[in-house]
Amino acid sequence: MTSQTSPSLEPAAVPAGPIDPVSADAAAAPLQPVPRRRSRRDLLTGVGAALSAMWAATREVRAGPLSSARWLAERISFGPTEAEYALADSLGYEGYLEYQLDHTAIDDSALQTRLSGLTTLGMQPFELVSLPSGQVRNELIEAAILRAVYSPRQLYERMVEFWNDHFHTDAGEGINGQLRTVDDREVIRAHALGRFPDMLAASAQSPSMLYYLDNVTSVAGNPNENYPRELLELHTLGVTGGYTQQDVVELARCLTGWGMWNANANPVNIRWTFRYNSATHDNGAKTVLGTSIPAGGGMNDGLTVLGILMNHPSTAAFIAGKLCRRFYGESPPQTLIDAVATAYTSTGGDIKAMLRALFLNVDPQTAPIKYKRPFHLMMSALRQSGAAITTTGALRTQLQLAGQLPFRWPAPDGFPDTLDAWVGLILPRWNFGASLLNSNISGSSVSINTLLAGANTAELVMSRIDAALFGGAMPADQRERIRQYLLPDPPTDARKREAVGLAIASPEFQWH
Repeated sequence: MTSQTSPSLEPAAVPAGPIDPVSADAAAAPLQPVPRRRSRRDLLTGVGAALSAMWAATREVRAGPLSSARWLAERISFGPTEAEYALADSLGYEGYLEYQLDHTAIDDSALQTRLSGLTTLGMQPFELVSLPSGQVRNELIEAAILRAVYSPRQLYERMVEFWNDHFHTDAGEGINGQLRTVDDREVIRAHALGRFPDMLAASAQSPSMLYYLDNVTSVAGNPNENYPRELLELHTLGVTGGYTQQDVVELARCLTGWGMWNANANPVNIRWTFRYNSATHDNGAKTVLGTSIPAGGGMNDGLTVLGILMNHPSTAAFIAGKLCRRFYGESPPQTLIDAVATAYTSTGGDIKAMLRALFLNVDPQTAPIKYKRPFHLMMSALRQSGAAITTTGALRTQLQLAGQLPFRWPAPDGFPDTLDAWVGLILPRWNFGASLLNSNISGSSVSINTLLAGANTAELVMSRIDAALFGGAMPADQRERIRQYLLPDPPTDARKREAVGLAIASPEFQWH
């Protein structure tokens, strides 16, 4: 990957403490020689200028290329720990891929112990709806954070994130604050490394989805087109997949009566679960995507169309393209998309087969780098610094400031996966490392002695930072600027903390 470069970003000064937006522009200045002994203010300004220089212009991505196995560990995780790098090294590229694909064989009992206090995760809809939506939603977000940071099933958790974007519903809308927990558990997590058709069918009967996209109000004579349109555009065929407005209209008729039981249903345990109501279904004849659907089909009308969509070549191509953009880059070669689409078609939508086709058809040494979305950036900082997390309220605030609080994107297309969508909101990203290392994020802490393993010189500290955060491949210019900041030897604990925070704010850590 030595020849790959990142798009030029607007440089700005990055002090070791959280940035004051008013003073950030004033601090951006050419790097100047500084005396050996400096005041605290001088230190901040000097480091800000140093990191400003790091961020200016196009740069080499790596001091040296990561091994293929280490590239894979970076690409399919929320940030590889040193233990994860070592595991990838020992198993090799294909061995590590298969290890992560066989996710149920990976022991995650320690994570389950951490999650045991989040009692809403296992509750049924009628139980959840009786609780405040904020409580349920916050536990769901907390679980997403803890799973990303602590789960050894890293590829599985990345795929859960991917599908939660693909089948997105906003947990801030009405009772979806409670129903989203069931959707995450029974639609996404149940099928994230299974078969896409099974997940699509589960989503089509998810009260969270049907409520969010108004299908619960869709009845004969007054069909609602919101869910049918997104089913075609976002979930299966894609906007260029070959459907027409008339297909949307006819599909809406097929899905009339697909909704959920209300608060008065008996027995109690069926409340807020999926319901097909034959009394409100349009039983007339329909035609969708050129297929005639005879009158009197009932619920089979919707099931028939789902079957068409699951097996449609546009669905294979659309899902393949999204997977390639998430795990390869924004502009994947068509040959790669075709290989993944072929895997979909030949296996009936087996997700593991698609991922094998993706990763076994790329050259890690020439693959483009990817800009970390805010959630990925913060989770990688927590994972690779060895952070201990006791509460997540402050982390939720950090994610909200950065624009990616899980389950809270306001549109059904899910959080965007492009550089342009995220590159403008930079201050929360720069501040996160400094805040984390200086114990300014309540409930999250980093042991600097554990992370740096007793390193007591600038060079040894930088070697530890490089190994923990960059797999030993931090660009030489960025490494040297932070090493200079650590001088004179021996660096103080405060200086060490600031150096780790600066490494997290560095250009290299923004990418994977």
